[in-house]
Amino acid sequence: MQSVLVSLALSGLGRDALKVAVGLVLALLLALAFAISSLSAVLGELGGLGSPGSFASGPTNVASLPSRNQVVRLALAQVGTPYVWGGTDPATGVDCSGLVQWVYRQVGIDLPRTAQEQFDATARVPRDQLQPGDVVFFAGTYQSSDWITHVGIYVGNGQMVNAPTDGDVVRTMPVFSGFWGAHYAGAGRPGG
Repeated sequence: MQSVLVSLALSGLGRDALKVAVGLVLALLLALAFAISSLSAVLGELGGLGSPGSFASGPTNVASLPSRNQVVRLALAQVGTPYVWGGTDPATGVDCSGLVQWVYRQVGIDLPRTAQEQFDATARVPRDQLQPGDVVFFAGTYQSSDWITHVGIYVGNGQMVNAPTDGDVVRTMPVFSGFWGAHYAGAGRPGG
C-alpha cells in the first residue's frame, strides 16, 4: 500500500492533484482575507470602527456615509409634499428650510429654522466637493433682509430636492442651471 502511494505521489497525476489542492487552499485564504477586509469596512462605516480617520465618527455626523444616504432617501421621499410658507412638517406641508430642518432632524442633526440661519450653521463646501446630503444655498430669490433666501438638499448629479415656492410641491430640480443656477450662493455640510 505504501509503495502505491509513493508511486502515485511521484506520478504526473499525483503532482497535478497536489497543485490543485495548493491552489484551492490559496483561493480559500484569499477569499477569507477579502471577507475580513469587507467586514472591517462595513463596520467602519456603520460605527466608526474602521481605521482611524477613515470615516466620520458618530451617527449624527452627516459626513458619514449611512447618514448621507439616509438624508437623500428622506428628502426624496418628500417629493410631492405641498409647499407651505413657514411649514415644517411634511404631513401638513413644508417650505424650503422647513424641509431641510425636518430631514436633518430625522438623522439626529438639529438645524436652525431659516435658510440664512442654516447657511450660518453649516461648514462651507466648495462646489467641486459637493456630496449627496450636503445643503445648497441660494441668494436673492425674493425680496428679503437676509442674503440667503433659499435652501435645498443636494442629491447628486447637479440635482437637489427642494420646496421651491408657493403653489408648488417638493421636487427635484437642477442646482446649477436656470433660475437656481443664477442665484446659487454656496453649499454647506451640517455636522461636518
